[in-house]
Amino acid sequence: MSESAVEWPTVGLTLRVDGHEYPVPRVWIGDSLLAVLRERLDLDEPRDGCAVGECGACLVAVDGIPAASCLLPAVAAVERDVRTPRDPAFDIARAAVTEAGASPCGFCAPALAIAITGLLRRNPDPGPAAVREAMAGIVCRCSESDRWIEAVALAAEAEAEAGVAIQHEYAEDSDTGPQPDYPEYPDYSDQAGDAP
Repeated sequence: MSESAVEWPTVGLTLRVDGHEYPVPRVWIGDSLLAVLRERLDLDEPRDGCAVGECGACLVAVDGIPAASCLLPAVAAVERDVRTPRDPAFDIARAAVTEAGASPCGFCAPALAIAITGLLRRNPDPGPAAVREAMAGIVCRCSESDRWIEAVALAAEAEAEAGVAIQHEYAEDSDTGPQPDYPEYPDYSDQAGDAP
């Protein structure tokens, strides 16, 4: 049987995007969330930069956490809260990106708005190192990190003035926000003998 004659499995699903339910009747199980958002729901944001998770242009917030939509299967987003850069939750960060000139060409501005908002939810007063770390996954060829730092400061100030609720669930000594809970592993060091 030839490759073209193979029927790839499809499913019907409903996605909750920016607070609205969207039924999508036939989705190939391997379709990325990015492909479904852009091609099936006809959204112009998130952007499609590389489609392999290296540029960061496709950031969305899934249950409040920034995620590369090109790497996330659409079927994994079912019953999750997906927010695109068009959601009003990112308006303050988007305005700060524009004011700071942090995305001169505008291509990565939607992803920057998602990343900045995600960072400020974890850490309302991040230092330059935390900003650079939070933005490290976004490839931008026409700006520099100093403008990103300025955009974060402007967004933080605007959110404070607007009274946006910030989650303070990060470690007191952490500049980057909450750290994942790693499982406790038994200590076998006394049984290891001579390690290679």
